[in-house]
Amino acid sequence: MRRRDFMKIGTAGTIAMGTGACTFRKTRKTNLWKELSHFSARPPGTMPMNEIGKTGIRVSRLGFGSHIRKEMVGYNYQREYVIREAYDLGINFFDVYDGELECYQYEPMGKFLKPIINNVVISTSMKTYEGRTAEQEFERALKLFGRDYIDLVRCHAFTPDHPRWKEHWIFAEKLFRYKEKGYIRAVGVPIHNVSELDVVFNTYPIDYVIFPYNFYHNICWLGDASKDFDSLPARLRRMGVGVITMKPFAGDYLVKPFTEIARSFTKNPEITYPQAALRYILNSGIDADSTLCGMYSLKHLYDDIVSFYQPEMSDEEHNLLENLRRVAEYHASARLPAHYRWLENWAT
Repeated sequence: MRRRDFMKIGTAGTIAMGTGACTFRKTRKTNLWKELSHFSARPPGTMPMNEIGKTGIRVSRLGFGSHIRKEMVGYNYQREYVIREAYDLGINFFDVYDGELECYQYEPMGKFLKPIINNVVISTSMKTYEGRTAEQEFERALKLFGRDYIDLVRCHAFTPDHPRWKEHWIFAEKLFRYKEKGYIRAVGVPIHNVSELDVVFNTYPIDYVIFPYNFYHNICWLGDASKDFDSLPARLRRMGVGVITMKPFAGDYLVKPFTEIARSFTKNPEITYPQAALRYILNSGIDADSTLCGMYSLKHLYDDIVSFYQPEMSDEEHNLLENLRRVAEYHASARLPAHYRWLENWAT
């Protein structure tokens, strides 16, 4: 779909949904569409690229985290606009997570990316759903993305005490067989605890690792202690393993309260929490190959991408994050649900 076609849809959609917004659902849709409108200021710049480890796969430094919230299912015109705009602005790395919260994303993402599918890097977290076998699940992904291979596929790194340990490694073995046959270009793992890596590295030649890193969950920090601390990124680099970071805003449960609190620390409208958080990562020294970032609107995309076009971090941004860090030390854990408390293991 060309940009002028998006414009037509945007104009028609705004007019149609701007009338009769009498229910909560309609009001929410109207607000969402306004936030995604093409009248937002489009930032100029060039997106830097990196190779993931030694895979030969080059990706944009900002990766599009394609997870969507359940309430966004059905906003296909808006979603496609954001995704295609991201590509036009230099993002070629799209991470798609299927089956989460009943949000099946392979099919819509396959349609959205179809015109550019051979120019983008597709990353998936491969699991089995609805009674399908691993083979059926992978064949489904190939079909829905219109590809004969998937670039990056990851599976969770469970330790032997986990109830799904055996199931996981059987599945992982299948992924490596697919890689040998050319159906997968690189196999990786997301980790929730650094200790999980010992199990992984002693089992398979992993191509890349995804781990949380942000201004607060920054156990991998390379600042003043870098001479005495063998950081996770440094260890991965020595092994030729790719470094991909996630949760740049401290995760779904903290991004909104941190954004609101940040407004009380600065009156400068040009200083924002998302941009400061991303610039922190870019200037931290870990030199991530890419950072996966959830983007649910055009505004999110435009706000986020500026940090990669203009990575220099100001003193005001440093001060903002320092103030937020002090707040986080006392309140972050309490705001995380039980299944997300593992993030606190990454806080320094």
